[in-house]
Amino acid sequence: MKRLLGACLFLGLSTLSSYAQVAPFDMSPERPAEPAPAEKPAAPFSPLPGQQAPAAPAPAPKLAPAPIRADGQWRRYIVPQDSLSFSGENGDKTWAVFITADQAAAPATLTLAYQSSLVVAPEWSTMTVSINNARIISEPVQSPEGRKTLTAKIPAGVLKEGLNTFRINTSLRHRTDCTVQSTYELWTEVDPSKTYLSFTGDNPRRLKKLDDIRAIGVDGTGRTAFNIVVPAIDRTQATAPMLHTAQGLAILANMPNQTVTVSSTLPAEQSPGSLTVLLGTDEELQSLAPWAGDSRTAPGVAFVDDPATGSSILRFRGADWQSVTNAVAGFVDPLKRDLSVPRTFISTQTWRSPDVPLFISSSRVKLSELGVDTKNFTGRRLRTEFAIGVPSDFYANEYGKATILLDAAYSEDVLPGSQINIYVNDNIAATLPITTSGGEILRHFPISFTMRHFRPGVNLITIEAALTTKTDSICAPGSNASSTTRFALFDSSEFVIPSFARIGTLPNLAGLSGTSFPYNRSGKPLPVVMNNAGEKSLSAAATLLARMAVAAGRPMEVDPRATANSAMNSNALFIGAIPQIESSVLTQTGISENTRTIWSAVKGNVEPAPEENTQSDFNEWRERLSGRGWRGQISSFDDWLNRTFNISLASLMTSDESDAPYTPEPAATLLVAQRPNPNGDGVWTVATSATDDNLIEGVRALTRQDHWPELQGHISIYKAGTDEMQMVPVGNYTFVQSQPLSFSNMRLVIANWLSGNILWFSLILVVLASLLGIATSRMLANLGRRI
Repeated sequence: MKRLLGACLFLGLSTLSSYAQVAPFDMSPERPAEPAPAEKPAAPFSPLPGQQAPAAPAPAPKLAPAPIRADGQWRRYIVPQDSLSFSGENGDKTWAVFITADQAAAPATLTLAYQSSLVVAPEWSTMTVSINNARIISEPVQSPEGRKTLTAKIPAGVLKEGLNTFRINTSLRHRTDCTVQSTYELWTEVDPSKTYLSFTGDNPRRLKKLDDIRAIGVDGTGRTAFNIVVPAIDRTQATAPMLHTAQGLAILANMPNQTVTVSSTLPAEQSPGSLTVLLGTDEELQSLAPWAGDSRTAPGVAFVDDPATGSSILRFRGADWQSVTNAVAGFVDPLKRDLSVPRTFISTQTWRSPDVPLFISSSRVKLSELGVDTKNFTGRRLRTEFAIGVPSDFYANEYGKATILLDAAYSEDVLPGSQINIYVNDNIAATLPITTSGGEILRHFPISFTMRHFRPGVNLITIEAALTTKTDSICAPGSNASSTTRFALFDSSEFVIPSFARIGTLPNLAGLSGTSFPYNRSGKPLPVVMNNAGEKSLSAAATLLARMAVAAGRPMEVDPRATANSAMNSNALFIGAIPQIESSVLTQTGISENTRTIWSAVKGNVEPAPEENTQSDFNEWRERLSGRGWRGQISSFDDWLNRTFNISLASLMTSDESDAPYTPEPAATLLVAQRPNPNGDGVWTVATSATDDNLIEGVRALTRQDHWPELQGHISIYKAGTDEMQMVPVGNYTFVQSQPLSFSNMRLVIANWLSGNILWFSLILVVLASLLGIATSRMLANLGRRI
């Protein structure tokens, strides 16, 4: 009896002990019966054809499904990038996630993991997560020693079929410091691999209609992968439909980091953020996966479920390749925008919401329409940003100025010496110092800034207010917790862009990255030259074309049977390892033939050693020796010209060495070059590398959202060893008429050209002054009195 009482007492104490433990943050109204198990790799399933493989064809490889936990929950990652960080006192990120009807109807849970800096004061700092304006998580920021996981059940009805707006907002305050400089020590990082939606049941992971392609989403690193399986990959007639399919998938999913893999066999697993696509005739698909090609009356394009894993696979089929091509056309053609229809926005809402308006002429828009809310700020450094787009033929970077009509107010506590800064693509563009005390209301106060840093496509503009106050100079304990508003930015502020010159320039890789110029303006099939292309070359070509299609906002017709000779008088794209690129193409695009020798010893499976930062060392020595010798005097004079007149000695040169044949370093993984074609009536673009392995690695890195805008100049180089982009600026370029001829546009074109060519402007000014003097002298000689 005593033993029985002792056992009962021990059991009761152990139960109370379990309740006494601190539980992780959970917004759900009730705790589940038992904690969720740790994440484990998905277990492999049986071969795809079923338990017993048919006698004729070989069994298909095992295809593992997307991760489903033991509790029956399926995870979907939601952060569309490999890192998500918030720096400073305020942070705000908004993007959209596409949800299917089954996902919207299923019970869902949001999980988020983050870490913050040590100096963040948790009692004054918060993180808020909302979905469709419904607050899901609101939590003090307190995780300096490691990642903290937050979990919250999403109330029924919050998620909707279609695009859902996700927003993360942070408000951080320093523990001890009150200076503007101390705000740079504040940060919070969200872990994309630990941030996801969990759905209960099996239906949420299935895709049923073509629009559900937009719900593929991303993996734990923010990437989206399309695996196009073509059993007859060696067939010539299969290449064009495959490249068209890649473009259609990329436009419909519209994710920021998309890759395409082309192969003749099924992938080994169905990972998160990926979609397997089958492309082939009924006979070819039957030999690869009998369950995918067994219906001769099925639609040409539809989702099918893998019977072994339940994963949804997109299938393009037909009795022959002409039928398959027609099925692909039926999928891609509705995504095409007629060239006569002007493009009014750039679709970015899956990684930056709202979509970015595309300004093709003078415009004036309120910041509220660009996603900026009214902000009442109590801290020291406020940052808010918005994005605008300009077309590929934007030509006002030398003289044009945009304006922000600022509606704002600052309190009497703000001291003179505070300032409002404007950044364009992370480059300082304008500074407005606050020179008066006592507070002030700014009503449509104009802040003009140069458009020098504008580039085709999306441009990020940041407004920053750096405030110093009397209270901060004292920095009394608890002053960081003050709720008194110091600065207010109103969403009635406006962004104004004036009329700007529009004319295309070639070569221009920035136009290619911005809007796929000039390929986006042609109604003819684009020659895509791939000599002896294997699976890796085809994958690189499909990935690059998919990225170009997203930038263009429309899929492009391609001709993969083209050759260099057939593309002499047209725009063309050359893709392949350097042994497959003809010497005439290298010469025409400004690549030295010595590149073959330099890259000949490069192995595709050897990663280049990280390079020393030569440029920073050079700059350091330049600083130390500044002003010494005649070279130092010239360098100092060049710096003075740049600071005082915003010009450089390079702008006074009549020739440019950047047009000389370019030889890359051995460490270069990928080289992209652009030059006019031999006939001068089009442009050739080359993407090449030492090996096929380097080619696919380089293209995948280039098309990432963080690297793609860095594609500039007439040559761009990606180095995998340092994960950086370098570019060779354009020397000589040609104009391409993109707009109907008009006096007003030509006047703006000439103004921008003269602003960028100071020497020619000076010579013309001298010639005109001389002619005026001669004419005046002769006129006075005829009219004057003779003695």
